[in-house]
This record gives sequence, C-alpha cells and structure tokens, in this order.
Amino acid sequence: MSTNPFTFGNPIRDPARFYGRSEDIRQIVNRLRSSAHESTSVVGERRIGKTSLLKHLDTPEVARELGLPPEEFCMIYIDFQGLTDITPQRFWQRVLRKMERSICVPDLIPEIKELREQEDFDLFDLEDLFEVITDSGLTIVLLLDEFEYVTQNPNFGSDFFGGLRALAIHQNMPLVTATRRELIDLCHSEELKGSPFFNIFANVVLRPFSRDEVIEMLDGYLSGSEMSISDKEKEVIIRLGGGYPFFVQIAGHYLIEAKQKELEVEVAVKEMVTQFDTQADSHFKYMWSHSSESEKINLLAIIALNQQKPSKKTIPTIENLAKIHSRAHLDIPELSKRGLLLKDIETSAYHLFSISLERWIVREVSAVPGEEESDASVQTWLAAGGREDMKPVGGVLPKFKKKYWPVVSTVMQELSFELMGAATFELILKMLL
Repeated sequence: MSTNPFTFGNPIRDPARFYGRSEDIRQIVNRLRSSAHESTSVVGERRIGKTSLLKHLDTPEVARELGLPPEEFCMIYIDFQGLTDITPQRFWQRVLRKMERSICVPDLIPEIKELREQEDFDLFDLEDLFEVITDSGLTIVLLLDEFEYVTQNPNFGSDFFGGLRALAIHQNMPLVTATRRELIDLCHSEELKGSPFFNIFANVVLRPFSRDEVIEMLDGYLSGSEMSISDKEKEVIIRLGGGYPFFVQIAGHYLIEAKQKELEVEVAVKEMVTQFDTQADSHFKYMWSHSSESEKINLLAIIALNQQKPSKKTIPTIENLAKIHSRAHLDIPELSKRGLLLKDIETSAYHLFSISLERWIVREVSAVPGEEESDASVQTWLAAGGREDMKPVGGVLPKFKKKYWPVVSTVMQELSFELMGAATFELILKMLL
C-alpha cells in the first residue's frame, strides 16, 4: 500500500512540503534584514499554520535562501505552549541554552554558557552579552511560538517587557512572535497594555490559503504519489478545508484512505466527509467557543442568508448583515481576520470558510428531538427578558437549545423564514455531495 501523502497534527518541518505564505514571509524577512532589524508579530487563528511558518524560518537552508544566512542571523525557536509557570529567569535560561546549541560562532559559546550557569543575572548582564554578539556581526532572532503564555503570565511584568524591548531595539535581537490574537489584546493587566514594548511590532495576519494555493499544495503533495484525485474531488476538499492548510490536509488524508480501500467515488467522498467531520469537531468547537455572542449571531445570519434564494436583499454582504445585527460592521472584519469568513470578491458576499463548519453550527444550536423546551418555557423566557418584540418567532425557538435563543431569535426576527436545523443540515449535505 502506498504512503498517504497527506498528514495532519504536527507542524510542517520539511521545506519541500511547505506551501504558500510567500507574502507573509517577505514582510517578516524584509523587517529582519532592515538596518534596524525590526520585529514582527504573527497573528492567526488556531491551526492556521503559525508554528509551521516559524519552523520554516528556523530551517537553516531555508533561512539562507531567504537572505538570512546562519553566519549572520542565528534563528532561535522556542515554543511556550503549556508553560504556565515560567518565570523571566527561566525564560532567559531557555533562550541562552538554545543560543548555546545553535550559534555558529564557537568563540561565543563560553560566554553564553557562563551567563546561563549563573544563579542570577539581570538586564545589564544580558546587554553586555548581546553587545559582544553584535560586535561579532551576528544577529540573534527569537522565534517565539505561543507567546501569549508569556504576555498573559503575571510573572512577567512591565520591567521584563521593557528589558526585552531594549534588547530588541538596541542590541540586534529582533523578535518574531506567534499568537492567536494581537499581542496587546493578550496582556494580563491594563498596565502592561500601555507598555511601549508592543510598539516595536508590525502585525502579519495569517489568513486561509487562496484557491490557487490550495490546488498548488494538493498537486504538490500528490506529485510523488501513486494516488490521484479528480478536479471534482479537489472542489470538495476546498469546500471542506476552506484554505486552512490543516483542514485541507485532513480532507486529503481521508480521501486517499478511502481510495486505498478502492471504494466507489461517491462512497469515498461520503466517507471522507464523515471522517473529516469527526476530526474537525473539537477544532470547530474551539472556534465557536472563542467567538462572542455577537459574532455567533453574524455567523448564524450568514448561514441563514446563504440558504435563501439569491436576491439583492439576501446576499450576505455587510450591508444586509447590518440589517440583522447592528454590530456586523465590527464583527465581520474580525471574523474575516480570524479566517472564519471568506469574501467573494465579485459579489462582496461572505460565507463560512468550511461547509463542514456550517453543518457543525447548525447541529450545535439545534435541540435534540425529544429534548426540546416547552412552549410555556419560551413564553416565560420572552416575558422575563422583556422580549415582547420576539414573540413572532417564539413558536420556533423550541427547535433550538435554550442557551442559543438570544442568538437565534436575533437572526430570525429579521428574516421571513424559519431556520430549521435538520432541514438545513440535509440541504447543506446535499449541496456538498
């Protein structure tokens, strides 16, 4: 049996398997190579490819091709995921240990080791070391993955970030951080938000791949494989993965698995969809749980509008969405930035990045048959919240989980149809297959 060319779960480490991100990399590299050796904050939703990007920059042959040769730029990758109890001292000891192992100037190793082995050292000691490193013609680049574990950690105060900023600016130690949200939104205190540390970064937001980039990745992975997929199957993968390399890999992996079983095309696609939904479930749950109620209203409104007969009033543009929910002009850009929404350039209409995510949301908000709330419960809820204007949609609310009534009712108030969970799911599934 031939090896499945699609993998998921671990970051991409082989440069030959790394696709896309050329513009993002160009911005990061240009800032690193500038005379000021500037820092960059990489921002992106979970599983969008932040770690793969940092690991790509950390690969010596890749760095050299990008104009960051090891004899001039020492790339230091550190992953802070799960390090909730880290302290500034441990932070710098980890950095120094990584430098000791990675630096390509052997004469500098003894000084790095000497400082690392000290029981206590301060910013002045670090400045002295980095001055020596700078004088040698070397720039230390810190690639800091999951950096929110530092910014949200109360062990790290303004003095730490002030010192880190000083080293980054004055001692040739640029930073490339990776976080889910912008750094300033991931601080553990209001005092820290005012730190000038955050002013040294330019943001690079990782977004889903374009259609062309997805196809390039699919063709590239299949180029050395005995397996092949049709253009129609590629379309299904694109509708499932929506430009997220991680989700595209999941879909491709399970399609190849189904093909290796020599299943009929339609059966193979259905099995891929089923397996994809199972694997994507926890990730969709994370995306949904990290969305505000206002964002959930907009996501549900977009699903609802996209099930309507296309017309000037039903196309999910920001203008039409604002008629349903007044915060659409604030939420839609943020959801797009996170990669949950994609925009059609020709129509300006928005849709969720994955048709599987649409199904997941419909299932999530729908009540399980037999466990629906009673009409009396609906009336009590309407009366208790002073929601008299929502009475016209009260008869449909039992079809949805009670905790989502505020979200669903906001959408339904402005639409002249009933958003039926099971029916919508069947319609979406039919559209996909």
